[in-house]
Amino acid sequence: MPQNPQRRIQILDAAIGLLADSGVAAVNHRKIDQRAGLPAGTTTNYFRTRQALLEATASRTVDLHWQRVDALREATGQLTRDGVRAVMIRMLSPDDETRRFTLARFELLMEGTRRPELQPFLQELQAGMVRSATVLFESAGLAPTPGQMDQLSALLNGYVFSTLTLPGGATSADVVDRLLHAFFDG
Repeated sequence: MPQNPQRRIQILDAAIGLLADSGVAAVNHRKIDQRAGLPAGTTTNYFRTRQALLEATASRTVDLHWQRVDALREATGQLTRDGVRAVMIRMLSPDDETRRFTLARFELLMEGTRRPELQPFLQELQAGMVRSATVLFESAGLAPTPGQMDQLSALLNGYVFSTLTLPGGATSADVVDRLLHAFFDG
């Protein structure tokens, strides 16, 4: 029987929710079936192994990231340097859904340190994040180097991880202003 693409997305979104709520240890076929309200065994029909499930979940996070970037670009209109600033501030001040997605992404990244077979998928996720940020900057007429974008991504990932785990500190606007100045004015 052919697989239903919407069902596949339902399963992967349930996996992302489990990652965000309970961590990678909670991600198994049975719990995903329960969370998604699916008959027992459905997730297994789509993903035979836990590894295949984690790999597909990592790939789904890449897709969701691009959807979010597109939505932010549409919401801010034509991008200027100020538009890039606004998009970055919104990305660093996540709503609940984005916060949960980001927690799931960090769970996958941390699991990748214990499961080298996840690394290719996580590298694709990170490369996608750097590419999407590069597209945003270039659309505003900025010309970042690949090295600048890798460094900026690492700094922003650290900031986001810190704000998710230890709230407080500098505001997103302050961080974005300093980073834009350091990378493109200094």
